[in-house]
Amino acid sequence: MSHPPTGEDPLLERLRIAALADVSQPTITGWEKQEADYPSPRRSNGQDYFRRSEVMSWLDRRPVPPEWLEADEPVGITYGDRARKREGAGKPPAAAARRRLSAGSPYRIPTGAVDEPHPENQRIVKDLMGIFVDRVRGAASVLDYLNLLFCLHYLRCAAADRFEALASRARALNGLDEAAQLLRDIGREADEDIRGLGAHSSMQEALRRLEPRTARDLRNVVDAMSRLDEDVFGLILDEYEQRAALGTGEFFTPRAVVRVMTRLACSAFGPGNPESVYDPYARDGGFLIEASAACALDEEGLPREKTVRTYGETRRADTWQLATMNLLLHGVSPALDLKRTAPWNGSPGQVPPELFDIVLTNPPFNMSDPGRGERSNGQWPYGAPPLDNDNFAWVQHCLSKLREGGRASIIMPNKAGNSGHKAERTIRRNLVESGVVDCVIALPAQLFTGTAVPVSVWLLRQSGNPCDRTLFLDARHMGAKRGSRRVLDARDAETLLTAYRAHRNRGDAVPLLGTTTVEQQVPSALVSKEELRRSDYSLNPLDHVERQGGGEDNREYGLESAWERLSHAERHLRDTQDVAAQLPFVGDRERLSRRNRPTFLPTLDSLCEIQAGPSYSKLGKAQRSTGGPVPVVFPRHLRDRHISDGQDERVSEETASRLRNFVLRKGDIVCVRSGAIVPPALVKEHQVGWLMSPNVIRLRVRKEQEGRVLPEYLFHYLCLDESVAWMKDRAAATAAPSLRTESLGSLRIPLPELTEQQEIVAVLSGLDELDRAHQTVAASLRHTRIALAGALLGPSADPAPDTWSRHRFEKEASL
Repeated sequence: MSHPPTGEDPLLERLRIAALADVSQPTITGWEKQEADYPSPRRSNGQDYFRRSEVMSWLDRRPVPPEWLEADEPVGITYGDRARKREGAGKPPAAAARRRLSAGSPYRIPTGAVDEPHPENQRIVKDLMGIFVDRVRGAASVLDYLNLLFCLHYLRCAAADRFEALASRARALNGLDEAAQLLRDIGREADEDIRGLGAHSSMQEALRRLEPRTARDLRNVVDAMSRLDEDVFGLILDEYEQRAALGTGEFFTPRAVVRVMTRLACSAFGPGNPESVYDPYARDGGFLIEASAACALDEEGLPREKTVRTYGETRRADTWQLATMNLLLHGVSPALDLKRTAPWNGSPGQVPPELFDIVLTNPPFNMSDPGRGERSNGQWPYGAPPLDNDNFAWVQHCLSKLREGGRASIIMPNKAGNSGHKAERTIRRNLVESGVVDCVIALPAQLFTGTAVPVSVWLLRQSGNPCDRTLFLDARHMGAKRGSRRVLDARDAETLLTAYRAHRNRGDAVPLLGTTTVEQQVPSALVSKEELRRSDYSLNPLDHVERQGGGEDNREYGLESAWERLSHAERHLRDTQDVAAQLPFVGDRERLSRRNRPTFLPTLDSLCEIQAGPSYSKLGKAQRSTGGPVPVVFPRHLRDRHISDGQDERVSEETASRLRNFVLRKGDIVCVRSGAIVPPALVKEHQVGWLMSPNVIRLRVRKEQEGRVLPEYLFHYLCLDESVAWMKDRAAATAAPSLRTESLGSLRIPLPELTEQQEIVAVLSGLDELDRAHQTVAASLRHTRIALAGALLGPSADPAPDTWSRHRFEKEASL
């Protein structure tokens, strides 16, 4: 599903095609069934759409029969000629959209994301991503609510007149029926506009699932969006990540990292010279947006006549739509393909159809220990990657898409730089010997919401322009802590770019004596191929920067960071203890002895819908893989009353849609069905949409009981030792350890009044938070001890090159 440049190729319905060709709609349907080369449809909101260019090309090959000619039509005219004539007589939506975007739109010239949004806009977005989320989405997902915000944001920026008309209707809403109709109309307006620009969109379908509690809630959301006065697309995504605590790793690359990677890749070109950009895993489209903005101006700072060509691929339908809208808002062609398979899984020997000046991407990487096998499919000029680890498959794919003089910038896990796996070491050796590894930058920890894996940026060059030395930069100390994340700002990005240019501008000159200001800010090492051979072809900056100077500074910084982390953990513990002291039954412990025990003991099945997972015939090994977008929850993922985020089995969106009755919602309770019985887990916000495996049972509070029982109360009761023992006893009564839904449903639950349930949930959840705070302090203390030991006992002088093996052994032994 490729999308050509914005505004040149709209999507058409069958009725519109029939009108243009002046035939009946059944004729169009007949052509589809009878003619094998008729264009394929794109499905959106339950409706089929066809690419205009594909339809016109097909109609150009079909002459109008003489008996169907109109009075002014010559013999031999094609249906394509007729369609263009009739189209020109009206106002094509694509042309109207193109005029609108080029006149009065702030997104006419490609622009990058806003670095520092206005404080008022930040406050509005925080409100929108706060209480309004649950009040407007109802049973729908947070992503559906996010689609509402992005539709409103898109219409506000790209179609102000239509947005104002919708906002006026919102201000006069009366009742939920009008609210539901307004939601449908918002989605329809966005879909029609985006499809008129040649991009796929099905926002109406997403917004239809929203269930506002009151019309006022929807009115408040629309009003808040109308008060925004700048691009807040990235800001909304940031808030979404922080509040959802995503465990999927899908969202999104921090803007400062995007900025650094883009400008590094562009540094080999003059201003405005790159003509094409490719992202094989586009996520939110951030790389394509930033690259388009960087290449939008010429050497004199004037807009280029020819815009940079962009192309991206994505694996997820939800992020595909968000990325499309994001690209359009920033004046970038939404040239995105939705693909279900890895980009290198083409036919053997297939030559890449097109090459690019710049390749930028943040691919999904696999940190599991690689298997021993090597894959046979695909072209691997630097060596076949392991079968169960795609790290170096992505690297080689990016290199294969570079034209002469091109650059690629890719995020990689640090482990890929010095993995001991034979196949990966062979690939690193071939990359180094070919001179394609230009620079590797170690990034700070905690930059990404979706993963805690330490990562680096690899800057690669096309093999026809090799380098003799690889530059390593250590940026682990950069950025500032904001909550649980570390954030790079524009100054950090500029410092890294300055450090790269300072070293690369020296070329192969004799290294400068002493330490420069840049090197003080960013520890670095310019390493020759010979040195990389001695290091077993390590591409991990920590194996080079530390031993070529600044090692002691790194230890001091590591110790300083450890003390800072410990101090933060201790402050958080003190704050949590203060809160816990005010909890019911904790601050007033005598109250527990005065508490009346509940006498109402309903069965669990009267309170909950109890659903076993799908059968193995519906969700067996054939339907599961490690690369799908939707995680599957197995009993092994229930750990310490939580569902772990390290999901190792996934399914496609099609499979998840087919098994939608087994999808998890926030507040669902997941229990073990077969296997060792452990305490259940409560589904969190970021786990909404995950799928049950055949081995688990889902408990969901019945709608008629929602005002009488809290799912959190049931969860805490089921986690009691006696409750787990009860479930183990019922499971052991079967031939194989298995807990039947009927048995689980017979469990009697002591049910107090709702206010007391709320107090019980508050105190137990508060003590859980206190437990986690204690664990964080303990982990931080262990980390500080390791860092202090390294500072006190580590070598003070830099080891000589011939002591490399001993140094590597000592460092690994200390971890």
